Amino acid sequence: MPLTFGPRLQAFLAEPLAITVGTTRRDGTVQMVPVWHEYRDGQVWINAGGPRRDWLDHLRRDPRVTLFLIDSKAAFRWVAIQGRLASITPDGAEEHIDHLSERYAGGPYRGPKTDRKIVRIDPERVSGGENRVPWDVEATS
Repeated sequence: MPLTFGPRLQAFLAEPLAITVGTTRRDGTVQMVPVWHEYRDGQVWINAGGPRRDWLDHLRRDPRVTLFLIDSKAAFRWVAIQGRLASITPDGAEEHIDHLSERYAGGPYRGPKTDRKIVRIDPERVSGGENRVPWDVEATS
């Protein structure tokens, strides 16, 4: 069932804080990596680049993912988003990494832009909140 994020959670996700991506390795252990992200069109968009991104291989094999974002200045302001891989596409990925770099670093992306991909995650479950007040999330049909 799709989720609709309210203005409080959308504002939190719009802050330039890295989100941690948790994927499952073949042996069942969890790999976690911090990445730049944005919330767009009801999905969490992540930009992955380079030929060796193990977490991306894990997602292709097992589309379940957990995303975790915490405010470094307020430990009780956090969100955990359980979701599922919606798509991986190279279309627009170079422009997307520049967009994310403007947001996070204040300028164009300076790293290599080879083999970049946009990873879209459909949120399925949300936990966390601000100072123990749950996020404004609604299930929609």
